Amino acid sequence: MHMETAIVAGVGPGLGASLARAFSREGYSVGLLSRRSESSESVAAQIRANKGKALVVPVDVTNRKAAFQAVDKIRSELGTIAILAYNASGFGRGNFLDLDPEVIRQSFEVGTMGAVHLAQAVIPDMLKAGHGFISLTGATASLRGRAGFAPLAIAKSSLRILGQSLAREFHPKGIHIVHVIVDGQIDTPRLRARDPNRATETVIPPDAIADAIIHAFKQPRNAWTHEIDIRPYVENF
Repeated sequence: MHMETAIVAGVGPGLGASLARAFSREGYSVGLLSRRSESSESVAAQIRANKGKALVVPVDVTNRKAAFQAVDKIRSELGTIAILAYNASGFGRGNFLDLDPEVIRQSFEVGTMGAVHLAQAVIPDMLKAGHGFISLTGATASLRGRAGFAPLAIAKSSLRILGQSLAREFHPKGIHIVHVIVDGQIDTPRLRARDPNRATETVIPPDAIADAIIHAFKQPRNAWTHEIDIRPYVENF
């Protein structure tokens, strides 16, 4: 096992769980962040059952002090932070003129500011070690706004630009930043409960997205990818 740790923020039964399992298979201890511990406990149990190390820390990542405290707890119990996978998402939809500005602010806080807080908490570890990896989960809204989805588009496009800024500042210092545009719906239990007959080829398996991120994670320093986009072959773009 590595004496280093991966933090996955935004852990649930979909992509967050897949990322946690994937980094554990790579030999890293994994800190699992979610608002409610029950969102992460089953994933942690799977990791431990396979001889991995996992720590569940419930936290609101929009609370800067709480985010730093969560990172401190993971660092003290599992080890130096080498990886951050930010999978928490902005939210909110509705006709723009009817939107409460608070919905936009909250979406931005979750979708972008949580990543700011956690990146500032973990990058010093990475700089000290001389290496690190940060993945940011984006969406179709990272590239274009859709009518009725202003809160999500504001959050996701801001996260993309944050990723570009981090890459330009920290790639030369050995920290690989990857922004992942998920252009399509992820195949999750919630989606299946809502639409049990949905054709498999129209949704993205979360393990496949995690595999793509692990591929980027393993790239040599002289061939780093900053941005990838993933979609079902039937998706228009």
